[in-house]
Amino acid sequence: MGNSPSISGQVFDTEIRNEVNADPVVMYSKKSCGYCKMAKTLLAEAKVDFVEKELDIVAKERPDEYQQYVNGLVYVTRSTTVPQIFICGKYIGGYTELNKLKEARKLLEAVEECA
Repeated sequence: MGNSPSISGQVFDTEIRNEVNADPVVMYSKKSCGYCKMAKTLLAEAKVDFVEKELDIVAKERPDEYQQYVNGLVYVTRSTTVPQIFICGKYIGGYTELNKLKEARKLLEAVEECA
């Protein structure tokens, strides 16, 4: 994932939409991403359960479909950076947006709306 949201080839956007709607909080991440680690820490400290979709694992487990999977994620979010965080199936952004929700004391409220 780079910086420009260009998509070529097949797009697995339906799979991404199904994943983000299956759990209240879903985060797409990469192992080497510092902001991903900070987002995981923030969610853990706030005692918010989340499902992590690590793109490095997807690349290993599904090498032939990895690009289509990432294309689907970029298509849904129009973003090419990680983390990409969804609450109640809605894309909220990355770490910065997650932290703003927490600081505004609206994170738990946003998660509770899923119930």
